[in-house]
Amino acid sequence: MSCINEPVLNIIVVGFHHKKGCQVEHCYPELVPGRPTELPLAWRHLPALALPDGSHNYLSDTIFFHLPGLTEPAHTVYAISCFRQIPIEQVVQKTEDMTRSSVQKSVCVVCQSPLFGRLAVKMELVVRAWFLQGDFSQTKLLEDAYKHLNNCPVQIDQTLEGLSVLRLVESWRHKALLLFKLLLLRRRVLVYGSPAGPLSAALLTLVSLLPRCLEHGLGKAANVVLSRPLSPIPMAPDNKSEDVDTATDIVNEPYVNGSQIDDELTPKESGNLLEEKDRVSRQSFDETLLADVDRQDLASREKCHSVGEKYKTQKPLVEAQQSPTMARDMSVDGLYNLTSQIDQAECGFPLSLFEDGYLCLPYLSLQYLDLLSDPAVQGFVVGASNVLFKQKRQLFDVLVELNEMRIETGDLMLRRQLALGTEDLRFADHVVRHGASQGDAWIRDQFASYLIYLLRTSLLPEGSREIDPYNAQFMAAFKATPAYQQWLKTTNNGDIEAFANLAPIHPFAGQLSVADMKLKIAHTMSTSEGGRKVTAAVASTGRAVATTSRAVGGALSQARGALSGWWSALTAPPPDDADAEEARPDDNRAEERAHTPDPPDKSIEDTSTSLNKIQVI
Repeated sequence: MSCINEPVLNIIVVGFHHKKGCQVEHCYPELVPGRPTELPLAWRHLPALALPDGSHNYLSDTIFFHLPGLTEPAHTVYAISCFRQIPIEQVVQKTEDMTRSSVQKSVCVVCQSPLFGRLAVKMELVVRAWFLQGDFSQTKLLEDAYKHLNNCPVQIDQTLEGLSVLRLVESWRHKALLLFKLLLLRRRVLVYGSPAGPLSAALLTLVSLLPRCLEHGLGKAANVVLSRPLSPIPMAPDNKSEDVDTATDIVNEPYVNGSQIDDELTPKESGNLLEEKDRVSRQSFDETLLADVDRQDLASREKCHSVGEKYKTQKPLVEAQQSPTMARDMSVDGLYNLTSQIDQAECGFPLSLFEDGYLCLPYLSLQYLDLLSDPAVQGFVVGASNVLFKQKRQLFDVLVELNEMRIETGDLMLRRQLALGTEDLRFADHVVRHGASQGDAWIRDQFASYLIYLLRTSLLPEGSREIDPYNAQFMAAFKATPAYQQWLKTTNNGDIEAFANLAPIHPFAGQLSVADMKLKIAHTMSTSEGGRKVTAAVASTGRAVATTSRAVGGALSQARGALSGWWSALTAPPPDDADAEEARPDDNRAEERAHTPDPPDKSIEDTSTSLNKIQVI
C-alpha cells in the first residue's frame, strides 16, 4: 500500500480585519521569501475560503476546499481550514486593530493529498491550544505542528477517515443512490447549505462513494484552462517544459493579504447586505412522471416475468454464474461476494469524472461566482453557503438543498434519467437497512459493486432488456459522457478478465412482489410534492387527534391506531430471507398487483421514517 511522505505544504493563518476583511497574517513556510503575509496569484482568494460567509455566526468550524497547484498547474492541492472565534477578553496580547468584541482567525493547512478527515482532527486540537495561549503573535506552536505532521507518514487509504457515508445514507436514505448516479452524469450541480464545514464534508463524503475517486481521482478537480485571465484559477500552459517557469512567474505576482489594496469590504460583509428576495422555483418529480416510469417498468416485465426466462438464450455465456441476483438473497454480504474477487484498478477505477473541465470544489466563496459561467467549465459539483449562488439559476442544472434535504431541477430529461426503478430501490433499501450495522466500509463496497455491475451491463447492445433496470435513459446519458468514453479506452472497450464471469444484469433484478409495491409507494410519498404535503398534513392531523382523544373517548384513538398500523405495514421494509419467501405471493398474484394502479392519496402518518424531511425534486 502506498505511503504519503511529507503531506503538508504550508500552514497559513487568516484573520478578519474590521476594515480590510479577510487577510493573511502568517504563512509557514513562506510562499514569497521575506514576506510571510503575501500569497501567489493562484491562491489570492484563499482568505475568503478559509473564513467563509457566515462564519461570524459560529464559534468554530472546519472547512475543506481545493486549490490549483503552484508548481504543477494541472495538479490539485487540498486545504483544511480550522476556524475559531473567542471574546476579546480572552486575548492576552491585544493589538490596535482588535476593535470588535470578538476575534476571528483561521489556521489553514494546505497538503498534497486529500487527508481531510485525518488532518482535521489533529489541526482542531492544535488550533484550540493556540487560541488558549491568548497571544496570536506566537506561531511556534503552528510551526511545530507543521514539522510533526510531515514526520508522520500516512497510508493512502487513510484519506477516507472522518467522512461518514453512513450518516449520508441515514440522512438521504434511498436518495443517496440518486445522488450517486447524478455524479456519473457530469452535470452542473450546486450543493447549498450552511455552515460551510458540514457542507464541504457532505460533498466529499458523496464523492467518496465512487470507488477510488477520493484517493486517486481528484488530481485535476480544481484545474481548467479558462478563457478569462481574471478568473481565480490560473491558465495551465500547453507546453509542459514551461511549467516551472510559469509557476515561478505566478509566485512572483503576490497579492498583499490575499486581496488588492483597493478592496475594503469582504464578500462576507457585502453578501450579508443582500437578502434572498427571489426564491428558486422548486420543481419536483411529480406523480405523473413516476407513473410513466412505472408503466415502462411493468411493461418490460410483461414480456419477461423471471430472471431465468430472460437469460435462456444466453445460458452458455453466463454458465459460470447462474441467477446472480439478490432479489431473494438479501444477505448482508450477498452482493459483495459476487464482486469481491474483482480488482477495482483493473476495472478502470477511478473513473475520469473530474477532468476535462469538470470541477469538484467542496466549498466556493463569492469571488468564484464568475468561474462557474466560464465557457471552459464543462460542468461541476460545488458547495456554496452564500445565497447569491442559489439565485443564479442559469449557472446550474441541479440544486441540492443540504439543510432541507431537497433536490431541485428544471430539466425534465434529467428528472427522467434520475428516476429510480424497482431494482434500484431494492438496492438502496438493502443499503439503508443494513448500513447502520455494517459501517462505512461495507456501504462503499456496496456502491462499488453496483457500479461494477452497471459498467458490465453497459457493454450490451443498445436496446437490450438487461439495461432497463438501471433506467435506459440514464444509461444512454452516462455512456455519452467523456468519462465513460475514457473508461472504454482505458479498458480496451471493457475487455476486463473479471467481467467474463460476471453476468450483465442488475444485481437486484427479479420478480415483483408486495414488498416492492410498498417500497415504491414509500418512495413516491417521499419524492413527490403531493406525497410530502399529505405526509405533513397527516402529521398535523395526528397531533390534533391526540389532543381531542380524551374528550371524545377511545373511538378516535382506535381509528388513528388502525390508520397508523395500515401505513406502517405499507411502508415497512421488505422482510428478510425466510420471511420474504413466506410472504411472497405466487406469480399470478404478483402480476395482478403489478397492474393495479397506485392507491389515491390519503391522510397518513409515517412514524418509522422521517419522509417529510426528504423533499426530492
